[in-house]
Amino acid sequence: MFDGLMQRRLTKGRGALKRAPLGMVALLVAATTPSLAPSTRSASAAVTPLAYPAASPARSSPPTTLGVDAQVPAGSPSQLGEQLTGVGAHLRPPLEPSSQPYTSNCQQLVDPAFTGKCVLAATPEGTVAGIVELESAVNGKLQQERDLVWRRAGRRWQLADVHVTEVCLSATACGASPGLPALLWRDDLSRDGDAELVFVLPSDRAGFGSELDVVAGDGEVTLYRYLGGGFAVVPASGGLVTYVPGASEANPADAYFDQVFIQSVRGQWRLISDQYVPFTAALAQHRGSFYDPEAVPAS
Repeated sequence: MFDGLMQRRLTKGRGALKRAPLGMVALLVAATTPSLAPSTRSASAAVTPLAYPAASPARSSPPTTLGVDAQVPAGSPSQLGEQLTGVGAHLRPPLEPSSQPYTSNCQQLVDPAFTGKCVLAATPEGTVAGIVELESAVNGKLQQERDLVWRRAGRRWQLADVHVTEVCLSATACGASPGLPALLWRDDLSRDGDAELVFVLPSDRAGFGSELDVVAGDGEVTLYRYLGGGFAVVPASGGLVTYVPGASEANPADAYFDQVFIQSVRGQWRLISDQYVPFTAALAQHRGSFYDPEAVPAS
């Protein structure tokens, strides 16, 4: 699968991927800083008030177009070694410190006015609880979603990361495809015994994602990957392989997936290889927006 490949530049962020001349490969991670403002939603009485950012625009994505088979362009594999970070992730630190009493039941961290799924990850760096919660009472058009990471600090949980958005419920009301909530897993991506939280923002097509974020046991977002309607797979030996569809490219269009292999090297995520693969070869690996048989989904 790694024969006949083309090197190119990736522009990571919310925009499209752009090709560079052969032999010139670099990774640029675009940091985006949204305008943050306190939410007007109140917290339960037993909890320190939560300083959430304002909701980002309602989640709905343009349809993801996948094309037909085509021959892979000539080229050679790229062994990049670039260090990757969490810059650009949808998860951000809260505006103000917030905490709750420690409990081993992460469902108790879900806001009473919301319904949610959660999962715990314990590592030598610390223990974190990931939550995706949805507003219970909705206005028929939009439903608020909160993606949260709580980090254990002694006998309390401290809010480490947060993202607030609104999910579009009706194509008629929103003028766009209905959105889907984020997905969340606990997984040992590196197969080193240390679990992480994996958040995937979906696209408008079930089983394909728009963004993947990895959160370590100390609550830090260590990896952000733009998926653009693609998906990610964890090899049996560990690491991460992402597939971004050719529809994200000006040329070629709808014919290839960009396959990127990432590994943790001495505790840092690094880009190991980057190549184009044909449509059918990529979809042969597809098992959902994120797939690892060892991953534990939030519940």
